[in-house]
Amino acid sequence: MNAVDLFATLLAQRGRVQSVEYSSFPAYDDLLKAGLVEETGVVSSMMCNECDHPHDAEIVYEGSQYGYYCPEFGFVSKPRSQLIAVQPNLGTFVSQIADALDCKRRRSSPLKNDTWRIGAIESAAGDVVLYLHPSLQDARDIRDVQAAIASEVKSPFGVILTSSGALTAHPFVTAQLDDVLSFDIKAGKFSLFTDIRAIAGVPEQRSGGRPNGYRQPLTGLMALRASQGRTLLGRNEEAKALQAEFAAKFPDEKCPSLSAVRRYVSEIKSGS
Repeated sequence: MNAVDLFATLLAQRGRVQSVEYSSFPAYDDLLKAGLVEETGVVSSMMCNECDHPHDAEIVYEGSQYGYYCPEFGFVSKPRSQLIAVQPNLGTFVSQIADALDCKRRRSSPLKNDTWRIGAIESAAGDVVLYLHPSLQDARDIRDVQAAIASEVKSPFGVILTSSGALTAHPFVTAQLDDVLSFDIKAGKFSLFTDIRAIAGVPEQRSGGRPNGYRQPLTGLMALRASQGRTLLGRNEEAKALQAEFAAKFPDEKCPSLSAVRRYVSEIKSGS
């Protein structure tokens, strides 16, 4: 499980969970070091699997031991190391994404309950507002989002980032974290490898010449490959790999020619 998938999994829990369930993944330490997840005491309850009827049991501290009571077995002790709680640090996450996009109208606390406004970016057709909600899987999720954004400044475009689910809160678009984010292990930061404006449905602005439609997605794919240590040394080899990934990631788009991809690889690496 990579860092994006792990963060999304923890986000979907909407609270503290046992770290022991996730701490074996290498990405766990990367997220913990980056401050994107935080260990906070011990969990308040856990599932009892000792008896024939598994049940949720409240964690108690008794006789210098942690544990819980089971109707069949009485007090069941558990080492503290198995009860350490972990949860996403959403304040740090929201700040990272806002920094990466140079957002305005940022907010450092939830709008309401689990809904966050990350911020807004400008486009020629109006502001694009970026929100975060743990999941968009049922009617309750949609009601929660709609209640949170009801008093927001109206914007023509918006994207709601989520861990799972594809329901939408009209007129905004839903995007799952693993479809838009990459994680740079060295920097300890998330970044977006897709154009939020394009996801939001902002009309493409044409001016005189042919628009450069490949630079943004290719730049994002190169950044993703670099963060995962998959960048190839040779320009031709990297261009072929990028062309294949572009075709897989954007099956409905016309794929750039290999010569065009090689040119972008050279330009992006040189920073021009």
